[in-house]
Amino acid sequence: MIAQRHTGLAVRAMVRGDLAAIGFMMFTLLVVALAIDLAKWLGSVQAQAQATDASLISVLLPYIGYRSVDIVTRLLTMACLAGGFVVTLLRHQRQDDVILAAAGAGPSFRIAALLISGLLLGGLQMAGENWLRPEAVAGQVAANLGDYGKRYNETDMGTQWVIDDTRALRATLTRGENPKLNDVMLFDGLTEPKLTNVLHARAAHPSFDEGVWTFEDVTVWDVANASAPSAEPRLDMPFNLDPETVRWFGVDAYYLPNHALRAIATAPDDAASSDAATALAVRKVAIFLPAIFALLGVSLASQGTVGRRLSPFLLLALAAIGYLAVVSVKVFWALGIHGVLPPLLAATLPAVFAFGLACLLQLRLSGYLPRLPRKHLPKVTP
Repeated sequence: MIAQRHTGLAVRAMVRGDLAAIGFMMFTLLVVALAIDLAKWLGSVQAQAQATDASLISVLLPYIGYRSVDIVTRLLTMACLAGGFVVTLLRHQRQDDVILAAAGAGPSFRIAALLISGLLLGGLQMAGENWLRPEAVAGQVAANLGDYGKRYNETDMGTQWVIDDTRALRATLTRGENPKLNDVMLFDGLTEPKLTNVLHARAAHPSFDEGVWTFEDVTVWDVANASAPSAEPRLDMPFNLDPETVRWFGVDAYYLPNHALRAIATAPDDAASSDAATALAVRKVAIFLPAIFALLGVSLASQGTVGRRLSPFLLLALAAIGYLAVVSVKVFWALGIHGVLPPLLAATLPAVFAFGLACLLQLRLSGYLPRLPRKHLPKVTP
């Protein structure tokens, strides 16, 4: 009976209102972001169409699709906050809450509507983070379009250094479907007073055995014993460098597929592993973010109404608080990416803070928390 009441006509109307407001905000943000993006990259899209002897529309429409998936995934939480904020003000102006309260509908009806719309949008957010955006970015890179095409289409990463316990490797790194290392120098004995061995190889690629790399055209110097260099056509050697790390070297973790993230996250502790572990943690909590920020938007807007009036300056301050809450999500994610915070804590802490703030505002609105005392003008006796 309770479930039936909380999915009735009133709740469904609120869900439709929430989704309409959030959808409008998302559409507005999408149009603005696409306009900014096309103003910068439309020329490169035209050049790509000419280079491939294709029509502009056949290149532009897929590019807009790729960018739209990325933008929606990035900005959906902002749209949920802004949509919840705006729809609350509209409901206040129409006195919807007064009408529902007179009909016996309590605050639980509004919470139920937010939960339903939040879970629907949470499914979209989770799909975008886990599957849609990685595929869209991969398609954009393969087509060599826009910013991602410029950054990630190039496979030659130049000379890079990799540290593994007591060894340091310097090589020209090639990422992509066939990752490999060229012009390899391997220095052994970093923890010793002097190097013990130095190895040079023309190339190196992952072996069939996990954790083993195959070095080709190898020359080894035994520095510790001052021996003459020895040459080997092929040498298999264990080295803690995951092939997935080389394949996706330099690509931000939140653009990678889940299987690659899991492989990189379990690699030895370095910047790439913390980046991948944070991206995996973010994808686990993604389903909850739209509902939390929609609730926060509703809760903030409810504090800016005094009777039938709206307090514009207070609403601006409350909107700024909501914006800071959304920005804090990105800030904490960056702390996890750089290894300052544990990945799970970096992914969940801003969401917990936003949810806690929304709950406190709802308790204050319901009268469970004291309001700030108001100053009254002294009575003037005639």
